[in-house]
Amino acid sequence: MIKNIIFDLGGVIVRLDRNACVNSFREIGFEDFGTILNDFVQHGFFLDFEKGRIDSAQFRDIIRKYIGSYVADEKIDKAMADFLAEIPVYKLEFICRLKQSYNVYMLSNTNPIAINQVRILFKDCGYEINDCFHQIFLSYEMNMAKPDAEIFEKLVSETGINPAESLFVDDGSLNIQTAASLGFQTLLASQECDLEKEVLHLL
Repeated sequence: MIKNIIFDLGGVIVRLDRNACVNSFREIGFEDFGTILNDFVQHGFFLDFEKGRIDSAQFRDIIRKYIGSYVADEKIDKAMADFLAEIPVYKLEFICRLKQSYNVYMLSNTNPIAINQVRILFKDCGYEINDCFHQIFLSYEMNMAKPDAEIFEKLVSETGINPAESLFVDDGSLNIQTAASLGFQTLLASQECDLEKEVLHLL
């Protein structure tokens, strides 16, 4: 019996637009950003940012080094934010309904610049991010990231949930594999899927 539901953020709740992000970085002089940005698992300095090993100022400085000239913070942040296109409001309405009957959590690989944009997208839908979840787990605050098992184990430790009674919803196959290996029930969801229909089918 499912008692807990853990949602990924990007690609499950937030619609991602990789092309818009890559184009925005190209416009500020970072021609090869498309070779760095991955829809599912980040690497290198981007992974360091998502694991909280570097802060926003250090991330921006690395971007400037790649570009080879000064670019204002706001332009870098805007290019990063363009990865996060929109949130279909029905998804937040659905998650808030689930919250009335289940323990609902978010587990996201993200960074401080991106989460600022996420908060704006939630507000555009008439919600605060904390309205929809009992607890939020963000990679850069935890200094760990999916698909590593330790981030799932940390969530279990902090919440006290039983993985066997928990549904983990993510759009990354590696993340799903780790969760399943730890005993979670899982749903591999794409951003094109009918999230409500797919989740309710498993409850």
